[in-house]
Amino acid sequence: MAAYQYLNWGDASHYDRTRDLPCVLCGRPTPLRSHASEPVHKVCAEDWNATSPDQPRRYTLPVKDKPQHDVGTWRFHNDGPNTPTRRRTTVTELRPLGPDDGPLELFAA
Repeated sequence: MAAYQYLNWGDASHYDRTRDLPCVLCGRPTPLRSHASEPVHKVCAEDWNATSPDQPRRYTLPVKDKPQHDVGTWRFHNDGPNTPTRRRTTVTELRPLGPDDGPLELFAA
């Protein structure tokens, strides 16, 4: 028997704070969502992965110093390098505002 694989669903896109929907596997309410937006408990998805070894798998991209590994099935898989990420802004330089920069405008959220 293979080791039980826990899913890493740390990204906020896996949580719907507005409503609970019935889990597609057990039927109980859950705010959690899969990568395909299916309502599913993380534990239910992990159990499904463990009991469905014949389902198509996802793997990490091969990297020079890291072995390729299984990140779950196509239906339920880990967040990671194969999951699209949101674009992040990187600040490379901070400088104080000068008189030519004009007033700083702040907007309420």
